[in-house]
Amino acid sequence: METTIDEFNSQSTPAADERSTPTDATLFHFFEAMLRDGEEIDDMVCDEDNLVATLQKMLLLAVLGLSTYGVAFGALLQAAPLDASFLGGLLPLGGNPVIWMPLALTGGFMAAIAVCLPSFYFYTQLSGLDASFRLVTAQSLRVQARTSLLLLGVLPFYFAIGLTPFLGISAIAMELDFVIAIGLTLPFLVGFTGLWSVYTSFRRLIERLPITHPRRGDFVLLMVAAWATVMASVAPVAVYRLSAYLSAII
Repeated sequence: METTIDEFNSQSTPAADERSTPTDATLFHFFEAMLRDGEEIDDMVCDEDNLVATLQKMLLLAVLGLSTYGVAFGALLQAAPLDASFLGGLLPLGGNPVIWMPLALTGGFMAAIAVCLPSFYFYTQLSGLDASFRLVTAQSLRVQARTSLLLLGVLPFYFAIGLTPFLGISAIAMELDFVIAIGLTLPFLVGFTGLWSVYTSFRRLIERLPITHPRRGDFVLLMVAAWATVMASVAPVAVYRLSAYLSAII
């Protein structure tokens, strides 16, 4: 009987250890977990002991997706005529967009997250969820990492659309202004879809996080709506200002 118990403990211990340290995963496994965006990522953001490693991986995925998309969109701007009406109205024209656009996108979104973090934390506490500042930081980077993965997924389709004005085939060619407009708005539109992951994850985390005061109705939805409002107000301005500055020096 004692042997059976020992064997059972020896077999169950690795599984328990694996559950207690969910961040001990390769970057590729983390990439797959972010695509699923389920309870495995919830375990990671709730694991305070290994949260720094999780934040680093989320930041890496966020930078990778934004910079890759920025290079592709910058290459389109680089090839576009300087007298394009949409460019002259909404975008700076100087420098090398293939260089400064990924820097502007990455820096703008990361700066927006940094500026909005105190507001995110305030709205989370106001909703009644007693989440730590580090967990709120992880949740905000979770949105951006998720957005970056989605951007990488739609990038081939946008690249195919972006080539149509330069192919000389009138049957499939699109207006250059329209293609550039899609490229400008795509990171923000995909970002709003990424907010759904925050909503669903906080709905799951309600069972884990302490509730400081009771709330009625769908208070998580109101909290995420407040997050989206603040981020939508800051991110476009940050990206535009960085684009204007970097285009003048690069």
